[in-house]
Amino acid sequence: MAALGHPGDTPLWDRVAELAEADGYAHDDTLGPAARLRAELAEERAHTLYAEDRDRAARTAMEETAELYEAAGMAWHALVARTRALSWDVVVTDGEDAGEDSGAARSAGPEFWDALDACRREAEQLLEKRIAAHDETGADPGPLPATGPAEGSATAEKYLTVLHCQVFAAYRVALDGAPEIPAPDRERFDALRATLDSEAGRLGVPHQRGAARMFAGDVAARLGDHALAETELRAALKEIEASGRPWRGTRVRALLSQVLLCLGKPEEAAELLHQALAEAVRYEDTHFPMAPTYLLLGHAGTHTGDVAGAVRHFSEAATRFDRQGEPNDAADARLQLADLLARTGRQADAVAVLESVVGDESAAALDERLLAQTRLTLARGLRALDEHLPAAEEFLRLADTVAGWEDGAQTLTLVAAEAATSLALAGRWEAARTAYDRAFAAHAEAPNPPMLLETACEFARLTMDAHGAEAAEEALRRLADADALYAAVPKDDEDFVHWFARGSIHYRRARVLAQADRFAEALPEAEAAVAAFADGGPDGEERRAEAVRIAALVESHGLGRTQAAVARLDEAAARCERAGLSEAAQILTSVREDLAAGATD
Repeated sequence: MAALGHPGDTPLWDRVAELAEADGYAHDDTLGPAARLRAELAEERAHTLYAEDRDRAARTAMEETAELYEAAGMAWHALVARTRALSWDVVVTDGEDAGEDSGAARSAGPEFWDALDACRREAEQLLEKRIAAHDETGADPGPLPATGPAEGSATAEKYLTVLHCQVFAAYRVALDGAPEIPAPDRERFDALRATLDSEAGRLGVPHQRGAARMFAGDVAARLGDHALAETELRAALKEIEASGRPWRGTRVRALLSQVLLCLGKPEEAAELLHQALAEAVRYEDTHFPMAPTYLLLGHAGTHTGDVAGAVRHFSEAATRFDRQGEPNDAADARLQLADLLARTGRQADAVAVLESVVGDESAAALDERLLAQTRLTLARGLRALDEHLPAAEEFLRLADTVAGWEDGAQTLTLVAAEAATSLALAGRWEAARTAYDRAFAAHAEAPNPPMLLETACEFARLTMDAHGAEAAEEALRRLADADALYAAVPKDDEDFVHWFARGSIHYRRARVLAQADRFAEALPEAEAAVAAFADGGPDGEERRAEAVRIAALVESHGLGRTQAAVARLDEAAARCERAGLSEAAQILTSVREDLAAGATD
């Protein structure tokens, strides 16, 4: 099974290791040399470490494997182990025992590539000298035919594995530079990949041709060329099918499914993901990334409309991440599950999922920013359920957290602003005003004009709703804050929607003044809002229509000029019809009919 690359060998190796490492174990040489057994077990440990993303420890274990194979007189195995250790040395991600350079790309300069080239030349020399690979008993099967290695022979496999390791190293270096891969790195990758492809074809080892195509497809996908990626990955699957080793297609299917999702083919992507999961179970591939695959299935389900399936898959992904001891990935999966539930009208369920994350004992161990995002989403979910006080409490907890971040001022502005609104909605006005002031203080350090403008206008509205006309001056002070925010934004700031901000302030001031029976002041503000929203072109038409409605009501009910108000509404309704806003036109026409009939409401 190991010789064929069958993933089901892993539990068997685990059992072999358990027996060989047990107290009192005496090796039976009829099973093969003890030196070979030690080398094979060391190799399996190295692969396990690598599957766990412990690159530095894996590389060290693979170097030890090479030494053990050398001692056992197994030249091909030793060469493959040395080459693989080198290929794993390009990028180190093992923070536990990697030292200061953990997580950083290691040097891939001339010396590194020279070392890999030396391995390739040694493999070519071994091939030319017709030194056959050792079989599982350690015996030399004898000289190769004069024409070279037989198709699919152990020698060919070992030789191509060395080439594969070269490609893998070039692939990792290329991805480290993506999306702008330096030309030398791209040329090296393309050349080495082409060599693996052609040599695998010459020697009749189709699964290695499939690997070459998979590398090409993966790089194309990372660079955004999804059409090319699909072509390469489908070709890889065909090669693997021809190899008689179907288990090698599991990861290719998972990768192809990601590409298909990007190409808008979620149904086919879901089918491939189901196949990949089924094959991983069938062939006992314990290293296959089951949890991430279920996560992808969840995304596929959201695109196909299979919401129930997507919920199951996101939940399964989270549970599997929990079992693997990956709390951050589990929390992220639940965050995505909650987003789906909220978008499909199950807000209460979404809140329950998020509460399970922040309330779990492992929450303290979560990445601080992931936990902060979860709290923010939870707070907004609670607010959507009109649970304003609990929402405010979550916003305030979050504000205290981000206040301690070196780069947290921008986030603090947003969170404090949302806390202020939620506290006001909950009727906690003293705390709401404190949070409002805190948001503006954070804004002074890290400006966020759009957020604060919205908060100021909303605060003015809530003030009037809660306290009536007697609170008009406070509401107007909030709008004066909005004026100051707007005035401080450069006129040439293209990221700021000037017409929307200006129109929103005028619109809210018109309503505050109307609620305070200050109609003569309210009408010019409403008209200013109409003009500002008109500057937004098609994007502002619907808001312009609403501003016209308010202007007409103020003009008719407040100033007694019903005929002028009716004319204003007629013009606006016709404009909405021309813009294709039939619902807005209908609303304006209904108001116009009420005014013409003498309605006073």
